[in-house]
Amino acid sequence: MDARALECTARGDVLRVVGSVDEDVVPVLRERLADFVAAHRGRMVWVDVSEVDFLPSAGIGALVGAQGAAVRAGGLLTLVAEPGTLPARVFALMGIEHDPTR
Repeated sequence: MDARALECTARGDVLRVVGSVDEDVVPVLRERLADFVAAHRGRMVWVDVSEVDFLPSAGIGALVGAQGAAVRAGGLLTLVAEPGTLPARVFALMGIEHDPTR
């Protein structure tokens, strides 16, 4: 997969991730998440993955790692996944807390 197929768009305190998070783009996702957390150091932010159509364990690890980085920076990162979406189902199966809407 081409990394351009993964779209990460920041608008205020929300980072919207769209596309497939396959193994080839996980480093891109990690970088975008790190930049987003750094830009919002000490604040509450949301990462909306409702439009992600493929999310392997490495992608989940990147998202959970960003949550930890946000906490270490004095903030909070909440994952957003609309009900019925692939990410919402994966989060529910894995016991990962997330917000159904933002």
